[in-house]
Amino acid sequence: MRVERVARVYARFGERFARRILMPPEFEHFVKSSDPVRFLSMRFAAKEAVVKAMGTGFANGMWVRDVGVYSDPRGRPEIMYSNRGATRCRELGVGEGFLTLSDEGGFVIANAILLRA
Repeated sequence: MRVERVARVYARFGERFARRILMPPEFEHFVKSSDPVRFLSMRFAAKEAVVKAMGTGFANGMWVRDVGVYSDPRGRPEIMYSNRGATRCRELGVGEGFLTLSDEGGFVIANAILLRA
């Protein structure tokens, strides 16, 4: 994903955009971020990777705030779900998930691997 796309949306809508795509725990970290565009780009790419791995995309019972990312104590990205997202995972037989994130040269890449429950 191109960071420039998120930068344009953030420049236009600011915090409203962040509130629209982030789960409340993610938003708490967002407001402390020194680079809000990078933060939003990484989170959106991660969310998209997870819902694509689920096979739903941002449709079929999953919305952008039904999946989120937090960092474990070592900084490793972990997947979290809203109640509705967790219900959809159970319906689809989705179990534990793994996520990698990277950014370089104005691009963000996220890979998600979801195991069967």
